[in-house]
Amino acid sequence: MPSLKESEVIKPVGIKPHTTEAKIAQRFSAAAHSYQDHNKLQRLSADSLLSGLLVKGNLLDIGAGPGTDFSACYPNSLTDKPSSAIFAVDIALGMLHKLKQSYPDYHGVCADAQYLPFSDNSMDVIYSNLALQWCADFPAAVTEMARVLRPHGECHVTLVAEGSLNQLAQLGLRVNEFSSLVALKTAFKLDIWQYLDVQLIPMTVYFDTLKALIYSIKGVGASVQSAHSSSAISDLTPQLRGRQDWQIMQAKAEALRLPKGLPLTYQIVQIRGRRNADK
Repeated sequence: MPSLKESEVIKPVGIKPHTTEAKIAQRFSAAAHSYQDHNKLQRLSADSLLSGLLVKGNLLDIGAGPGTDFSACYPNSLTDKPSSAIFAVDIALGMLHKLKQSYPDYHGVCADAQYLPFSDNSMDVIYSNLALQWCADFPAAVTEMARVLRPHGECHVTLVAEGSLNQLAQLGLRVNEFSSLVALKTAFKLDIWQYLDVQLIPMTVYFDTLKALIYSIKGVGASVQSAHSSSAISDLTPQLRGRQDWQIMQAKAEALRLPKGLPLTYQIVQIRGRRNADK
């Protein structure tokens, strides 16, 4: 496990240039300044995931973004547990710089979840909220989580799954193809995980305008094509040809409007696991 000063952000580890991971890192770094203006889904999912989280010892947040407040997840304050620490990993360096502004005590590490730069058996709890769906090799990321977790260590993970963003397709927008619940669950080998709870939770967020709905995706950096998509997309915005096309799309959006606003529904897979004593 690295020895870090509280103010440090460890520079990129294991992220090769000109790869899908590098493109994702660039897009999320660019979104860092506006991320918290558009992260309705992330907050909704985090509330659900944090409700079942109790931390004793070292916590690793994978895909940390601008940071999460874990203070309520500790039975005692961190000052009472000097041996514990929070390690925040993100592929986007810009996100970690933003995180350090709010959480200077967190240890920021810019790295790929598929190649975690930590020793075996060094973490007690892993938390990851809506980040690992961007991994080109999700099973490799799960293997890495198991490697760095101590015996009986826990992981608490959410991912966007197949069937999400149907409203975008109805508007004529091309969307990412996400992995199925079965594929995500299969990545967790039963001989490694003594306990596994997997749930599929539909989550709907609402917006006042079509522009706000679109920017909820672009604003969090999520318009990069995932490795699981067969369509060649680089942006979720439509290829509009003037005011008339935009007006047609707005009319389609208004037909979907509900009392709470324009809906956007995600299928969220929530996974809670406990590692075996022996791997």
